[in-house]
Amino acid sequence: MSEMRETVRTTCPRDCYDACGMVVVKKQGEIVRVKGDPAHPVSRGELCGKCAVAYNSVWIDPKARLTQPLKRVGKKGQGQFVPVSWDAAIAEIAANLQAILATTGNQSILHTHYTGTCSLIAGFFPLRFFNRLGATEVDPDTVCNKAGHVALQMIFGDSLTGFDPRTAKDAACILVWGANPSASAPHAHKHWLPEAPGKRIVIDPIRHPTAAAADLHLQPFPGSDGALAFALLHVIQREGLLDEAFLAKHTLGWEEVAPILSACPPAWGEAVTGVPAALIEEAAIVYGQGPSLLWLGQGLQRQPTGGNVFRACSLLAIATGNLGKPGAGLLYMNGTANRGIDSDYVSAPHLNPGAAHSISHMDLAAHLANASQSRALFCWNNNIVASSPQQKQLRQALEREDLFMVSVDLFATDTTDYADFVLPAASFLEFDDLVFSYFNYSISAQVKAAEPIGEALPNQEIFRRLSAAMGFTEPELFESDAAIIANLLQQTQTGIDFTQLATRGTIDYTPEPVMQFADYRFATPSGKIEIASKQFVAAGLPRSPQPLADARPIHGKLRVLSPASPWLMNSVYGNDAKVHHLIGEADVMLHPQEAQQRGLKDGDRVTLSNDIGALPLQVKLSDQVPMGVALVYKGRWPKCDRSGANVNVLNPGRKTDLAESSCVHAIEVDITPIASIER
Repeated sequence: MSEMRETVRTTCPRDCYDACGMVVVKKQGEIVRVKGDPAHPVSRGELCGKCAVAYNSVWIDPKARLTQPLKRVGKKGQGQFVPVSWDAAIAEIAANLQAILATTGNQSILHTHYTGTCSLIAGFFPLRFFNRLGATEVDPDTVCNKAGHVALQMIFGDSLTGFDPRTAKDAACILVWGANPSASAPHAHKHWLPEAPGKRIVIDPIRHPTAAAADLHLQPFPGSDGALAFALLHVIQREGLLDEAFLAKHTLGWEEVAPILSACPPAWGEAVTGVPAALIEEAAIVYGQGPSLLWLGQGLQRQPTGGNVFRACSLLAIATGNLGKPGAGLLYMNGTANRGIDSDYVSAPHLNPGAAHSISHMDLAAHLANASQSRALFCWNNNIVASSPQQKQLRQALEREDLFMVSVDLFATDTTDYADFVLPAASFLEFDDLVFSYFNYSISAQVKAAEPIGEALPNQEIFRRLSAAMGFTEPELFESDAAIIANLLQQTQTGIDFTQLATRGTIDYTPEPVMQFADYRFATPSGKIEIASKQFVAAGLPRSPQPLADARPIHGKLRVLSPASPWLMNSVYGNDAKVHHLIGEADVMLHPQEAQQRGLKDGDRVTLSNDIGALPLQVKLSDQVPMGVALVYKGRWPKCDRSGANVNVLNPGRKTDLAESSCVHAIEVDITPIASIER
């Protein structure tokens, strides 16, 4: 009997800038290998290490996956369940929701979600159900990047239209500020940046591989980025590199910033940020001469003054006129709207019976602890016990017996252990969808390569069934995947259907690079770039950006940074045994001199602690980390570590200056050796 071999071209929908093309190899109808698509312009035949490992292990392993609906039988947090049928699970969930609606109302039903998948239907269709329910949304961006979004929206009227990476061919400089492509955009790190002809500048407290490979690396102390931006602008102004005509014609408020620059020379910048004055001078001139691209990373705004940081850093592009022309622009994220997609069509906010209501992830633990505010919780596309702040307090709140909780997931996570019902979700390999990169201007097909494992269902089908059980009748709640995909592709006006897209895998939205803000029209109240405005005053900030820097830690404390791990993607892949072996024991990375001053050496066991929690870790020495900083990678599953916790046990949920967003990079801790007798 001949061996039947088949390949399926599809796309990775993870929370990553790359959106890699993949080839799924099947034998006798079973997936045997997932690899990079050789014809894809980003992946070029290989996946990043974490995806290559996980997609060929737990993601296709029935023993690792959730394969049937489960109902809790033990205490919350113990993860004890019995299998039930879909009909029974859906019926009981609906009955509980109906009872809550009749008593405490729709706003006492919370739902939390994020980027467990970034495909359009699985990532956004469930919002139709929650909008129709009128539930309270735990604002997903507040745990990640909200401050940056709101700041850019106030300045430009848009935070989701960035430069087209294809315009790098015309750039004399690419400045990457507060992003780590080596971990979060590994193929951009491997191909896009090295192949760009311009000079590469990286600004980051950590000397990660992208920073190490750059032409210039500026290493400010965490929290001093706003001050560094003003020092760079001082040099740009002094050297006559301001685009005065652009500022006069297209901006409001520069006259409020310009007088401040004289007080921010490079020597001042060095004293405040720790970056040598000569490096500030060189970077400013290289960027100011342009044309230049500015990539603002999501980690950059996770600081107490994250909103001000983004206002200050974006001034580099504004002051030099690096917008609307080849080789110029800034990027935070590229949204689907710049490829013609109406996001409201996917999520259907018009279904909400009243005013939309949301809370910050920073308030989630307290909100769930209050029985008068929360009666039910849905968790889908995220693992809040691993990723949200106030980890200990959140666990305590989730133990409430009167909190009805439903989790939708592929795996039994720290969060599903607290659920009353766990519903098994299909993986991206098991249904058709669309993927729009939030870096490249591309459109990609996510193609079904296999049937869902066991009784698992795609997110959208789960919520269609819940809608039916609730007695909802709106047609949007039951629209088929095929109809949604056809509608979305029609919105792009590319003339391609899903069959054609699936054959090609990925297409560029336009043949030539898109020029960001090419018409110099901005969706602000004035129609101009609003460097200063009353919007910021209303939000509690100064009218114009300021040269601010956080106070340095005192009394021997360390500033904690918790960036993305090279082997994890948020908390995704944290349960894979091979990945867990690769990341090793949970550690804290310290500069060798820092460790020496504290009498610590490589491999020592220590405890990081503050007012909210404590975390035992192993010391790892690295000169990638500056003095005064403790680096602890985020994303580990607490249940997979002997401490039963990760870095969020130290996170008090402090908010940024704008948008109630996370300033997780402001955590300060004491570090204490663990006596050898306790080891």
